[in-house]
Amino acid sequence: MGYVESEILDFCDFLSPTAEEQVSRNTAVEDVSGVIKYIWPNCKVEVFGSFKTGLFLPSSDVDMVILESNIRTPQMGLHALSRALSQKGVAKKIQVIAKARVPIIKFVEKRSGISFDVSFDMENGPKAAEYIQDAISKWPSLRPLCLILKVFLQQRELNEVYSGGIGSYALLAMLIAMLRNSLETRASPEHNLGVLLVTFFDMYGRKLNTSDVGVSCNEGGTFFSKKKKGFLNANRRSLLSIQDPQAPENDIGKNSFNYFQIKSAFAMACSTLTNTKLLMDLGPNRSILGTIIRPDKVLLERKGGLNGDVTFTKLLPGAGEHLQNDFGEQEGLFCNWNLDDEEEPFSRGKAVVGDDGAALENGTKSKKGVKVKKTVKIKKIKKVTIKKRKRTEADS
Repeated sequence: MGYVESEILDFCDFLSPTAEEQVSRNTAVEDVSGVIKYIWPNCKVEVFGSFKTGLFLPSSDVDMVILESNIRTPQMGLHALSRALSQKGVAKKIQVIAKARVPIIKFVEKRSGISFDVSFDMENGPKAAEYIQDAISKWPSLRPLCLILKVFLQQRELNEVYSGGIGSYALLAMLIAMLRNSLETRASPEHNLGVLLVTFFDMYGRKLNTSDVGVSCNEGGTFFSKKKKGFLNANRRSLLSIQDPQAPENDIGKNSFNYFQIKSAFAMACSTLTNTKLLMDLGPNRSILGTIIRPDKVLLERKGGLNGDVTFTKLLPGAGEHLQNDFGEQEGLFCNWNLDDEEEPFSRGKAVVGDDGAALENGTKSKKGVKVKKTVKIKKIKKVTIKKRKRTEADS
């Protein structure tokens, strides 16, 4: 996995902003802040989210919050900001979303083309950004893994919470939980980025029993009983529950209703990156990371790297091309499965410790598992029937 680690680091350098892009973003933030200060001179304007933490992609928007403006309602402030942005010619495609749980204004800054989301009096955003920055300083592998996974989810349209996907904050919590489990519970912790990426896909695509077990990245335990924590949704048992590190009573995974598809994508990525025959057949001129990261319009048009002269096709040669091995003869390639009554949340003998320090037991009856090709028997998993189906883009 050493070669994969090298590709991950190079790809993250490719995604990182060039000096020109950083200046453009900073200028856009200053221009928007200037309009806000023009309306409310004594307010505080804070940037949070991926721009603040350094985890933004080339296509990421900028999250801002306006504090201490003394407005009567957020809706009044959003409409006032909309008028000012339009009058001063700073923004286009202005959209006020006043009836959302968190009212925001969305727009595109004209000069840079960067999208903005602005809200009022939401202090949890900046606090979350501080938490993430502290986590990145503690686990250096967090940033490259997060960037790769953000691209992976975005390319499969699984990165937006409103459509059932996983947001950046929840993804960070999942990664921290995985890193705690991988790096702090082993005598010889594995720091290789390629191995950690496969471990993430394996954990959330294959092993974790989301019907009964939730994920926490706080001190004192990585996993917990959903029932004991009060996170169990009887109508949607299999949803991934993620404890908010800033507000432990909040489940930040409860709105990711499309987790079945997310889990399938993670499982297929794990199968791809651990398929020795497939990787050997790639040859010396094909990228391994390119088997799960596809070329898209933004990546193909981008010139990144330190000098802004690196292209995607040069960086990940062969990305998106047909794979010789069609997975037809591979055993154990799961799209999704559930565990049996007697099984623990992790298969293959891996124990999970709950809130009280005791191993958790799974108390749910498994439904019919889904397999990709054949019927096989695997330790601790019921016999599953695999239906033939056509490969889709989501499988690559």
